[in-house]
Amino acid sequence: MVNTEDTKISGIFRAISPVISLYPNPATEYFQIKGIEETALVTISDLHCRILYSTKITGNEKIPVSVLPKGVFIAKISTSGFTVEKKLIKDL
Repeated sequence: MVNTEDTKISGIFRAISPVISLYPNPATEYFQIKGIEETALVTISDLHCRILYSTKITGNEKIPVSVLPKGVFIAKISTSGFTVEKKLIKDL
């Protein structure tokens, strides 16, 4: 879901980013992304900005987290229209 309204902050207009969520979060085996309707590049990095996993998805595909150790990560979701970063927690 993309909110296409513009907001005015200090005289600068910016587009409101889409509502994106990761679930389940914390993840144990996989996670999915809610709110994308096109192909997206998903990159998972640790808190030192080292890329640990990267994949392209279309729609609501399951993204495995078995390659990740237990901990906190940043999931970067990029499409042709936006890029967002979300906190991802791997448990167990």
